[in-house]
Amino acid sequence: MHMQKGVKKMEQQQILQAFKEYEIYMESLVKTLSESDDAHKPIADGKWSIAQMVKHLAEWDRFIRSERLPHMNAGAHLDGLPDVDAFNRQAIDKANTLSFPDIISEAIEERRILGRELAAFSQEQWHAVFYVSQKPMTLGQYFAGIIQHDAHHFKQIDDFLT
Repeated sequence: MHMQKGVKKMEQQQILQAFKEYEIYMESLVKTLSESDDAHKPIADGKWSIAQMVKHLAEWDRFIRSERLPHMNAGAHLDGLPDVDAFNRQAIDKANTLSFPDIISEAIEERRILGRELAAFSQEQWHAVFYVSQKPMTLGQYFAGIIQHDAHHFKQIDDFLT
């Protein structure tokens, strides 16, 4: 997961709405793929499967909720991301041992918990500036990057399924 340059800031309600749409999308995937093996097939040579992508999103949500969110306070300085490739490899390896419905359930639950925690933030907290690898940002900017990252994977999935 990499933050895109030029990410727009999103308001709290926009992020929470996008999180609801994420859940709906995940539910549609399990309906579409529950009877097939396509969820565990790579979407292209050398690419991840849909199951691996979804597990990757769930693992990032867990990491953000447990390792990032508690420290995203005004003036805080957060380190850059951990070894992203190693983190992603662990996530996709785990995906290979789980059923697709279980992966989807986990992704929905992780995003729901993250959403509940974000909903509890005040507007003051939402707009407070903190730093990730010396780069100033707000929760609105950080989570706009997450939504953009979701969209990148959803497009890959949609292209594969059509």
